[in-house]
Amino acid sequence: MKDIEKKFIFVYIFIILLFLGNFHKSIAAQYEKGYILFLNFQNLSQNLVEKIKEFFLFKNEDTYKEKYYNLLKQLAQIKIAEQEKNFLKSLELIKERYPNAVQAKLISSQFGIIYAYTEKNVKVGALVLDENWLLVGIVRKIIKPGYIEIVSLNYPNIQFGVSDLDNRNIGLAKTTGVGYIEVNFVDSKTKVKTGDLLITGGDDIFPKGFLVGEIYKIENLGNTQKLYLTPLADFNANNLIIVQ
Repeated sequence: MKDIEKKFIFVYIFIILLFLGNFHKSIAAQYEKGYILFLNFQNLSQNLVEKIKEFFLFKNEDTYKEKYYNLLKQLAQIKIAEQEKNFLKSLELIKERYPNAVQAKLISSQFGIIYAYTEKNVKVGALVLDENWLLVGIVRKIIKPGYIEIVSLNYPNIQFGVSDLDNRNIGLAKTTGVGYIEVNFVDSKTKVKTGDLLITGGDDIFPKGFLVGEIYKIENLGNTQKLYLTPLADFNANNLIIVQ
């Protein structure tokens, strides 16, 4: 009896082991199929995402860049137009202040010094403008009746205050003699940007409100900024205007 029980237990264990072995193989096969299916789905998803990115972004990247830059350009032009409009309003007021402006003719211009001829009497220190009433410089010397020497913004080391078009004080400008004007030690909290127009601030050698130049570069120096201006006047204009 005991031998029969032993045989029965042995057969039972053998059947269980055989079943578990087949079951393990079945599970493994199913797992392998599922894993391969998952990898295929993941690969398909990644390819689909790449196609979508390529279609919406990379394929039309240049087009979107062009539209973006055109929009920025339009906004910049609107801002410049607003500045010019404000300046033209102030310019009309300036012209009204100087109804007796004197005309002068250019003789020569070099190294920041301009020689001109005028039929009217002018004074040393009188303001000199080009035909568009943009700041050129000041009368430095009367050579002889009718002939004057003008020192322009192309001459080095002329210092004067500048403001923005809202009449906010920006700082002290200094001519360099090499084609641009510096404005040093501008407070870093002062909001300025390239393209802004600056005018004379007054209370120095130049009266207030005359257009000097345009900011083309800003250098951040921690607590201060350094501005670089391009003068806008025509220093070789044949016709000059003198106000005093």
